[in-house]
Amino acid sequence: MKKIFLVILAAAAVYSCNNQLEQPGEEGMGTLSLKMNRDGEYQTKASSNSNVNDFVIDIVRSSDGYTKHFDRFGDMPQILELGSGSYSISASSPVVADAGWDLPIYGASANFDIKVGELTPINMTATLQNMKVTLALSDNFRNELSNYTVAITNAPSWEEATEGVNTLIWADKAAVDEGRPGYFSVGALMVKVDGYRNIDGSETHASLTITNVAARDHHIISLDAKVTGSVSGISITIDDSVTEKNSDVNVEGWDEVPVDGGDDGGDDGGDDTGDDDPPAPSTAPTMTWESNPDFAPAPITDPMDVEIVIEAQEKISQFIVTVDSYILGETIAALAGMDYTYSPDTPFEMDLINNEALIGALGAMIPTGDALLNQTHVDFSLSQLVPLILVYSPTSGSNHVFTLKVTDSKGQKLEKPVTFYAL
Repeated sequence: MKKIFLVILAAAAVYSCNNQLEQPGEEGMGTLSLKMNRDGEYQTKASSNSNVNDFVIDIVRSSDGYTKHFDRFGDMPQILELGSGSYSISASSPVVADAGWDLPIYGASANFDIKVGELTPINMTATLQNMKVTLALSDNFRNELSNYTVAITNAPSWEEATEGVNTLIWADKAAVDEGRPGYFSVGALMVKVDGYRNIDGSETHASLTITNVAARDHHIISLDAKVTGSVSGISITIDDSVTEKNSDVNVEGWDEVPVDGGDDGGDDGGDDTGDDDPPAPSTAPTMTWESNPDFAPAPITDPMDVEIVIEAQEKISQFIVTVDSYILGETIAALAGMDYTYSPDTPFEMDLINNEALIGALGAMIPTGDALLNQTHVDFSLSQLVPLILVYSPTSGSNHVFTLKVTDSKGQKLEKPVTFYAL
């Protein structure tokens, strides 16, 4: 088992070294294996800023400032040779701005040591570095106001606010209705609301400053207007995913304008049965592969993009992967100290949540254990594991199939085969 493990590391290191020569350290060379995950709690839609393969990687050796840079994590070899020494590594989304629409910015950093002849596995989880802001408008607000604008900035003052740089303005009802989120770098947020009443064109204004802010905050700004002599107020609330923070500001309202023939609070004629709405149906797990939406068989290359996104609203309770590969089946089993002889009738089965041996052997390359259990969003990457097949010179045309089997806490199952073939 130890012999096979050393062969894998040595061969993978040689394979990656053929691509690039690294500056040696004082004592010699070692290798680095980096596994990147992204915390997707605040993710809104697929983009390069939230795709770990597009993250920018910077590696710096502390002793002499030697640096290694990758524009894309997806282009970084799965086994990287480095000179011995102490290093820092950082990963970040490719686009960084103080304010932007649909622009989550993720980042992570770590320190590590490279030792001669040893593999150093690093597992980093990139978390949201900025803040998300969305609007929630009451029906009264929508009905009473014919036009409105909501401006939000993290500039030091409104005089220094520049739209598209440090300021975003919600002035399009369609953008509000679709829940388009704005993202801001961490700093005090100033909110300014201008509204114009539908019935007579009268206007009102409100402002608020939010100073209790932090990375990963989701600020939901709720606006409400009532014609009972005044506007009830603009309420700033924070959703349950972060520490709850509430602040309110009242704005000057309008006197109610009488409308001929109108009733004051009469029955609208609706049929109020008093029945509660039925509970929303449970959502079964889903898998998406952005670079290969149809999950078509993919050639084995190095590097390669195998970033599979798993959504499980009811939380993952079981995660099994079967490996039908005459190369990797026995190899992974040996790494984990398990007895297995390859047969196409009995692919190697990996319980990535409960098998401690597999977690220890593969935890630096693919998500395992707590990174899967009870998660609602998982970036399941095979981008490092699959290219290792090339180390063993696979037969041209041979298939290597990974079947992902996900079960959530309500027993809903999803099974998806992912096929790779040697060129």
